[in-house]
Formats: sequence, structure tokens, C-alpha cells
Amino acid sequence: MRRDWVWGVTVFVVVTVWTWLRIPLPDHDVVWAEDGVIFLKEQIERGTLATLLHPYAGYQHFLPRLFSAAVVEWVPLESYNRAVFAVCVVFAGLTAAATYRLTRGIIRWIPGRVLMSLIPVAVPLLSLEIIGNFADLHTYCLWLAAWIALSKPASKVEGVLWGVIALVACLTEVQALLVVPIVIVRLFWDRSLPVIAIATGTLVGVGTQMFSWLTTPRPIKEGVDIGIPDVVVGWLVNAVLPIWNGHRETNSILLAEYGWKILALAVLPFVLAALAALIFDKAYQRFALCALLFISAASFGGSLLVNPHESFQYARFVGPEWFLVPIDLRYGAAAALFVLAALPFAASSLVMRFSPRFPIASRSVVLVLSTIVLGYIAIQGPEVASAKTMAKPWSAQVESAVVACEASPGSSFTFESAPGIRYFDLSCADVLDRSSLRP
Repeated sequence: MRRDWVWGVTVFVVVTVWTWLRIPLPDHDVVWAEDGVIFLKEQIERGTLATLLHPYAGYQHFLPRLFSAAVVEWVPLESYNRAVFAVCVVFAGLTAAATYRLTRGIIRWIPGRVLMSLIPVAVPLLSLEIIGNFADLHTYCLWLAAWIALSKPASKVEGVLWGVIALVACLTEVQALLVVPIVIVRLFWDRSLPVIAIATGTLVGVGTQMFSWLTTPRPIKEGVDIGIPDVVVGWLVNAVLPIWNGHRETNSILLAEYGWKILALAVLPFVLAALAALIFDKAYQRFALCALLFISAASFGGSLLVNPHESFQYARFVGPEWFLVPIDLRYGAAAALFVLAALPFAASSLVMRFSPRFPIASRSVVLVLSTIVLGYIAIQGPEVASAKTMAKPWSAQVESAVVACEASPGSSFTFESAPGIRYFDLSCADVLDRSSLRP
């Protein structure tokens, strides 16, 4: 038990530091998308109680609302996004530590559990826009919700605790709907208090999301038809290929030159890993792996279906057309988390299968191979550029706002957030009241 806590703390520290270092320092001070125009602005103008369960774009964003309330009320306005970045980095570390705990009894080899807990920071495409902002915190919540649904709590108290965390995660990520089949299937063979608590938290959270979706539906533009082939190819292009090569331009060249062949090569290691786990592992581990792979495919497919853009018709692109289409969608980063989970499952199953006959050799070979693969994937991260470079530093914007507002206190100031052109206004009264830059 004590060793488990030591590993958990170690994972938390490593992932927190690693996540912090993945984004260039200047980008820590850039407000991203909804972090400004929704979470900051609405918190200032409407307050915590009015916004905490207020739906946006058809669903709930509980944790971003909660965290933004704390940051806005406790941190000076000019430090808002540095605080946001710090909170998100710590949350990534906590997600990793939670993953280590949740894999207890599922991944039966401790290095395999550690490897699984590093996945929330290892996926290269996370650097593009997911790391360090509230707007994409839901990606980690889907990962948490899935693992909580699969977990085997050691006690009733732990089960209730995970049930509460499942509720919070599901109130943050609408695609946690995909976790519902997992908890329902589990209830067929295990109706212990911990499993019931987790199922209750999941179902209440997802039910609230569905109520929000029905009463304040997300505007869905009419677009082209997205078929199953588009989803499959898009999943391979955006979720699988960037794991092995984080450089977007290089991937475009590879797709233009080799087409489906490069995609087949990219997915092959995961197919082999999944087969190894399915052949050598036990029934529950097979169920868990299949559930995670289902979430990977379904979450990516769902994202395309609610955004039916012509550029998402991936199955029809050939040759030079690949230079003109998006192949680094953030939807792919979320899906990649669950694809990458196949590797720790395979590592653990191979060790458990062969260690009785070859205890030292099996552990050593699998550990070395796992380290090499993780290291290779990790070095792809710097190849993915952060999209936050598109906006001005937040602290500089607030400095300009204070100067302008002192000259005209009754007016407002227009701020910008990344990516692209996203503008929002704050009244000068709020700017001057919440900034510590005034002389």
C-alpha cells in the first residue's frame, strides 16, 4: 500500500513537470478560446452561482466553471492565464496519479500501470491546444470517467469517492455518454456499493448533460454527409499517425505519397498490442481494453458527426489533396489517449504470461521495449507547435486595458484570445477593480 502511494506521488510530480515543460513559456500567458470569451467574461459579469451549471454550446462545463471562478476571484486579472495554465498542469498531474490508482487490479504489472499513467501527457498532439487551458480540460475528464467506470475500488469509501469524481468528470465532458454502456454492463455482474456509487455518479452526470443538450441544444450547421469510412480514415490520420510522427507537414507528405499504406503501418503496433492483450490476458482485462478502444473510435466519430465539414470527408482524399485538409484535429488527441492504452495492456499481459517461466528475461525485455516506445513517442511532442502563439500575451493586454480605462473609466476594453480572431469586451470598471496594476 505504501509503495502504491509512493508511485502515485512520483507519477504526479513527473507528469506535472513534464506537462509544464511541453508548452513554451510565452504561451503560458495566452488566453485560449472559451477561457476568455466564456469562462472569464461570464464569471466576472454573472458570478459563480449563475454560471456554475450554466450550459454553453449544448452541454455543461462544470470543472472549467469551478476553476475559473476560483482564479477570477482570487488572482489579479493580469495573472489570469498564468494561473489557468498552472491549475491545468496540476490537474494533468492529478489525472495521471488517479490513473495509476484506477489501474490497480486491471493492469497487473506495476511498470505497466506507470506507463498507463503517463499517457495523459505523452500523446504528441496534446501540445497543439489541449494542454494548459480550461476549454479542453474535458479531454482529461473523458479519460478519467472511463477509467473510473472500469476501476476496482479497494473499499466502499474509495468507491464512493470515485463516484463523486465520476459525477464531476461527467458534468464536464458530454462524451462521457460513451461510458454509460460500461457501467451498465458492470452492474450485471457486480452490484457492490463501490460499483453502484460509480454508476450513480456517472449516470447523474451524463443525465444532466443530456438534459442540457435537449433544453439548450448545440447549434449544428448543416453540412456534408460524414460516413463510416470518413470516420475510420480520419481516426487513423488524426489519432494514430501523429503518435508516431508529430510533424504535420511530414505526415501530409507521407499521406500524399503512400496513402493507406502509411496508415496501415501506423496502426499495426496497436493491432499487435491489442491482439497480445486479448490472447494472453484475462476476461476483465479484455473487456477493459475493448471498452477503451470503443471510446477512442466513438469519441472521434461523434466529434466529426456533429461538425460535418467538407474537409472531414477523409475517405475521399488522395495524393496532393492531403496537403489541403486538417490532419491534426484536437479530436484526434483525445482519441489517441485511448489508442495508446493498448500498449500498457500488452506489456502487462506479456509479462504475466511469460514471467513464470522467464521471470527476469520477460520483465527486462518488456520494460526496455516499453521505455524505448514511450521515449520515441515523447520526442514527437516538440514537433507539434502550440496554437497559442496566435494571440497577444494576456498580461500585456491587461496593462494596455488599465491605461485605456484610467483615461476613460466609463467605457470598455476589447481583449483577444487564441486561436484566430476571438474578441470579447470587459467593462473598465471590472478591469480596474480586478487588476493590481493600478498605481
